[in-house]
Amino acid sequence: MKKKKCYLYNFPSLSSEVRVREPSILYCVPDAREWDTEFVFDNAVRPDGDLYLCSVFTCGLPDFKAFSKQVGASRIIAGGYHPSLRPQDFKGLAGRIVVGFGNNIDELIAGPRGVVRGKFRPNHMDRSVFPVDKLKEFWFADIYPGRRSLSINTFMGCPFPCDFAGNCYIYATYKDKKHFYPASYIRKELKLLSRYDYDYLFIRDEGFFLHPEFDEILALLARSGKKIYSFLGPLGGLTAEKMARMKAAGWFCFSFGFNVQEGCADDPEKLRVAELAHKCGINLHLNLMIRGARDKRSAYYLDTVDGILRRYLPASTEMYFWTPYPGTRSFEDFRVKFPDESYRLLSHIDFKAGSRALLEGHQRRLFDLQVAYYKSRDYAKLRNFNCGDTLNLQVNELLRARKKA
Repeated sequence: MKKKKCYLYNFPSLSSEVRVREPSILYCVPDAREWDTEFVFDNAVRPDGDLYLCSVFTCGLPDFKAFSKQVGASRIIAGGYHPSLRPQDFKGLAGRIVVGFGNNIDELIAGPRGVVRGKFRPNHMDRSVFPVDKLKEFWFADIYPGRRSLSINTFMGCPFPCDFAGNCYIYATYKDKKHFYPASYIRKELKLLSRYDYDYLFIRDEGFFLHPEFDEILALLARSGKKIYSFLGPLGGLTAEKMARMKAAGWFCFSFGFNVQEGCADDPEKLRVAELAHKCGINLHLNLMIRGARDKRSAYYLDTVDGILRRYLPASTEMYFWTPYPGTRSFEDFRVKFPDESYRLLSHIDFKAGSRALLEGHQRRLFDLQVAYYKSRDYAKLRNFNCGDTLNLQVNELLRARKKA
């Protein structure tokens, strides 16, 4: 029997990303006995598909709408971030709209049309359909060009009801439900990854430190021989002894999250863990979500962010202006001010900036602050910025682009 053709798409296109993470749609690969599946990296329309599985992030909605008009809604199953939180936005654009996890893809294909709730299944990502060779390196410190990162989950769900983070849809959809992958699953997942040549292993979730089989999984990760980086997650119980064990297992970086706003206070617990990481020789990467000032013009955040950098001494940082994504408390307050066709700006814009020129001025100040930190004496005591890693190359590329502008 001839197999039917299934194409996988991620919106926005992953080919334009500075860095690429494995898209969630890859957990939705249908039965290989019936379907010939291919991931479309550049989002070019493939008209011969019998089925199109589309994972849609908010800023990719305009591109998805255009795609749906070309191939027809009846052959599309849409899932991921935006369909989970605003399924009404996909009416007439997809035959099936999946809310939540889509791991039970074969059931979804055979099931009813319309809005359907997906189910969590501890199945393994089928990376054979994904162009692993096109993965780009994260621009973290000590990740070098030509080296490859792959990733795993130990947990599905989110322990944080954030009003600013890009993964807030998980909490909004499942509230405080937590799905832990058992150690036996992690063992098989690492075995599947061993068929690839890679250097770094990224733990994508923020629940690893809550895992009831933490010790068993840590031992499995240590045996992988890879350099490991992860989100920090809940801090309770993260002792000096546990930090030392993680360093011995191959940890080289923790990613901290910050919500920077006017009047924000320091977090003694985060500082405690940061100091432990430094003592163990584990890098810190800071993700800072920054709320624009109430008057739209004040750059209050410069002193706040500079203070955070000097206290935490991260090896690398990412800074974004706050955006009210679907699933956050703030989204509905701004929804009427932001038409659908402008959704693609959600990956860059702060609603409170007021104008593109004003926003770009804020972004320049923030970038200048980062560069000043990387070239500071404080940073030089930590590490050599001009070491040719992806962080160094990315910053230099941005500096060259600014000179040409």
